[in-house]
Amino acid sequence: MLNIVTIPWQLLKIATDKRVRKNHSLEHATINVLEERYGRTLRIGGLAYSDGFSISGPDLPPPYEVLDAAREALFRMKNGESQLAIHPRCGTSMAGANFLFSAVFILVLVFYDHLSIINILLAFLVANMLAIPFGKVLQKFFTTYPDVRDLMIVDIYGRGFIFGFPFENFFNPNRTYYVRTEFESGQFRLLL
Repeated sequence: MLNIVTIPWQLLKIATDKRVRKNHSLEHATINVLEERYGRTLRIGGLAYSDGFSISGPDLPPPYEVLDAAREALFRMKNGESQLAIHPRCGTSMAGANFLFSAVFILVLVFYDHLSIINILLAFLVANMLAIPFGKVLQKFFTTYPDVRDLMIVDIYGRGFIFGFPFENFFNPNRTYYVRTEFESGQFRLLL
């Protein structure tokens, strides 16, 4: 029930910030390039922000590979490969599936007098059948913006141990890299 309120609010926050949407597109494109190189079985994920994006996971390649993939992704998107902005395992698709399940579940409860396992299975099946196409529509029109011509990659930062424990990598094998981006203003900047 909470999904009915929280998921649309989260999607609205992303949809109204074009900087986050462009970085979300570049994040997806970077993951797509990494998966082209290393295979679709990479266990990695990302998050977009207004000034860049992070990629983390236990299978994350070294930072120079991630930076190279991000640069290639940006180059390819600037040259028309806008489909790189869509990723089938995006959190938007998962949030869309949760929203659909919640909405269908509420509709089933409204139209049927009693709760049964059949009603729950029906809501689950309908939500799962519609989740991937609904998620792609959400990505295409609300959470990504593939026109990244004014975007440039500034740097990549690696995050090491979170707590500084000697054996922390054993308990948390995920590495995280943050790719910082900036938007070109069309003016020359003086670098000191």
